[in-house]
Amino acid sequence: MDFRRRMNYIRWAFGVVTALSVLLLLAILFYRPDYYKAKDVTNPAPVQITQNTTRVPGEDVFQVSAAISQIIYPATFADNKPNAVILVPQGDWRRALVAANVIHFPVDAPILYIKENEIPDVIKQEIKRLDPGGLFVDRNTKAYIVGSVGQRVKDELRAMKINFRQFEAANVYELAALIDQYRATINSDHTDMVMIAADNAPEFSIFSASWTAHMGNPTFFVSANEVPEATKRALKRRAQDAFIYLLGNEKVISPEIAEELGRYGHVQRIPGKDAFGMSTGFAGYADVGPNFGYWVAKTIRMFGWGIAEAGHNFIFVNPAQPEMAVPAGILSHRGKHGPMLLVQDNTIPEPVVRYLKIVQPTYLGSQEQLFNFGWVIGSPSVISEQVQIQANNLLQVKMPVSKTKE
Repeated sequence: MDFRRRMNYIRWAFGVVTALSVLLLLAILFYRPDYYKAKDVTNPAPVQITQNTTRVPGEDVFQVSAAISQIIYPATFADNKPNAVILVPQGDWRRALVAANVIHFPVDAPILYIKENEIPDVIKQEIKRLDPGGLFVDRNTKAYIVGSVGQRVKDELRAMKINFRQFEAANVYELAALIDQYRATINSDHTDMVMIAADNAPEFSIFSASWTAHMGNPTFFVSANEVPEATKRALKRRAQDAFIYLLGNEKVISPEIAEELGRYGHVQRIPGKDAFGMSTGFAGYADVGPNFGYWVAKTIRMFGWGIAEAGHNFIFVNPAQPEMAVPAGILSHRGKHGPMLLVQDNTIPEPVVRYLKIVQPTYLGSQEQLFNFGWVIGSPSVISEQVQIQANNLLQVKMPVSKTKE
């Protein structure tokens, strides 16, 4: 009996050891540790993808700004996190366009929309997911508020342990000048190339957000009848004469305003008869030449995308939704760098069609091929599926026509 009992114990022990060994072997072979602790955040709407386009989803500015942030910043480790977030109260496209001047390095931050007295849940989740690292040169600031907000917003940020800096001014002219001065402080200089937009014509200026995010050149505002004092002060701060680029035809920014701006630098008007034509004019525009400095330290002026050939990326936005368009500028900062083009909700205007045909790639070879790509910003109610398909076809590589007779 003792011998049988001992053999049962041995069999039981052997079975346990065998089972543990198998489990250990399976763990070694198949276990993959999760090194990154950032939680997945579900996109607020389905992403529609074609061969040459990707739709950035969202029914409102909160969802769209969060979706854009998710594309640019995976936030899985330090190298792909932003240093901060830019929080803009919804309600004024000019405020959003001014906020775009904060995007560029060293701040490196996406624009996220909030309400004046509340941070929406989708934005709270995105801030937590991003877990911004903080801007070291500015007391580890993790959020920049552009505009006036209620105390509740500030309390919510403090509860999330987010250090913030607020830019607040009496109007958008002063706000633009204030942010420009801040940028000059952390960059040790004012950029000499600036853009001037009309304060009542978003369709002529929102496409500048991609260039501002790409190169850091700011946008200032003028009214229909005058150059505001804040804009004058900002232009005077340039070390030498500014290089001033007007975003608007003569009906939007009058020759008289252009002449007055000429007192502060060299004025050029971006080409384009209407807003759609000017968005393509800006995409193809390039101003290159000497800037300033002594002969031993001469700097070069390079302004404008200058795109007139295949192999580029574009951002399609609807000017009827200017606030939705501006945050997409960051796609030219850390994403697929390229200009914004204006489309309507149900059609691509003729100037944009002509431009896309000019830059449409032609088949070169299976291993030596240029491609174009387009982001479509907003849900199908903002830019329809038909427009996305049309854009896809205009971005598609043109195949050579076979001359072989049947």
